[in-house]
Amino acid sequence: MQKQPTSALEGFTEEYMGDPPWEIGRPQPPFVAVADRVVGPLLDCGCGTGNTALFFAARGVEVTGIDFVEEALRRARAKADERGLSVEFLRKDAMTLADWERRFATVIDSGLLHIYSGDERQRYVAGLAKVLKPGGRLFLFCFSDEEPGAPGGGVSIKDLNTVFSRCWEIESVETVRGELNPAFTAEQPDAFSKGGPLGRFAIIRRRSPAEILRSSGIRVAVLS
Repeated sequence: MQKQPTSALEGFTEEYMGDPPWEIGRPQPPFVAVADRVVGPLLDCGCGTGNTALFFAARGVEVTGIDFVEEALRRARAKADERGLSVEFLRKDAMTLADWERRFATVIDSGLLHIYSGDERQRYVAGLAKVLKPGGRLFLFCFSDEEPGAPGGGVSIKDLNTVFSRCWEIESVETVRGELNPAFTAEQPDAFSKGGPLGRFAIIRRRSPAEILRSSGIRVAVLS
């Protein structure tokens, strides 16, 4: 009988003993489509082996990538060295973002939100609100609840509206197809929908304190 991981860290560390299903060697397609809208400083939450972070660094964006799996970060740093790119890769648990003093103009999340549920999801999003500057944008890719194979059931539109509420404005949500490691697809062809797993790609803006007050019906005085 195969031993079950005792924690998320142990589970993801085991995945990086090989090539994880999400390791495709490049960003998921929706991030490429919005590349011109991404500005630095940029935080890549759950950066893995750095595919998305390095894509934006190659475009001249100042990038910091965080992950809690050391092997993923080792591979990311090796890729950066090979390509002559400057990216700050840090070992950090996304659950601790609320305690961080760094601030970013943009945050990208490629497949991290959907691993959380309940209070953990709320805590993660509260941390995002702390590190993302008012007016900044979160570009989010996650499994859709319409994907039969989605771990944890995926993320619904209702889920997004619930967790990204008072401090946030959801500007757009699209249904997209994600890509998977070809080796994983060949080994488990029926794990996800044909053509790639269904995902959601959302662009979500961090509201300013004044906007939050106005949305609560509180008048804001403007001093000249």
